[in-house]
Amino acid sequence: MLLRVPISPVQLWAFWTLSLVFFLFLLRAFSRRTSEAGTKRNPRSRFGILLQAIGIAIVGLGRPKPTLPPLGLPGLAGTTVVVLLMIGAIALFAASSSALGRNWSIVARTRADHELVRSGPYAKVRHPIYLGLLLYLLALAAALGHWLQLVLAVPLYLAGTRVRTRIEDRLLEQAFGDRFLEYRKSTPALLPRLF
Repeated sequence: MLLRVPISPVQLWAFWTLSLVFFLFLLRAFSRRTSEAGTKRNPRSRFGILLQAIGIAIVGLGRPKPTLPPLGLPGLAGTTVVVLLMIGAIALFAASSSALGRNWSIVARTRADHELVRSGPYAKVRHPIYLGLLLYLLALAAALGHWLQLVLAVPLYLAGTRVRTRIEDRLLEQAFGDRFLEYRKSTPALLPRLF
């Protein structure tokens, strides 16, 4: 049986409301895509996507236990955690997909007119969208009270992310050579440097 930590109904409501906002930004990114003539794709990145999705799905397994009073300290704390994580996830995805513009894609690929984006969140990490999705996964765990499932979910998500980042980095190195190598050396893959 999965461990369910009691949650407030408000933290669950906050998560689903902010998830809607997150998915609206995802739809916006899809709608801004243009034709992709001259693309170089790597379909193996789909395996990474699958691992990431399984990690997120594991956190969602099981029913939540919304028994905490919304205005009690534990309920307020849980709601605050969910809201902060979701704001981080939304902000990272919105800023990152906006900075990428037509370069954004679900599957790893480079376009004939691909640009090496180093502005916005890409100035701090090379793969900020995956960091945003990690925040989403943590927000889901907080919203449902499924903290124990993170023991399996986070390693799976990070394994999928590693698959995807390696493939994307390889494609960018092929496209941009020394410019990308310098970027990779100066900019961490997933977690920003604090100092």
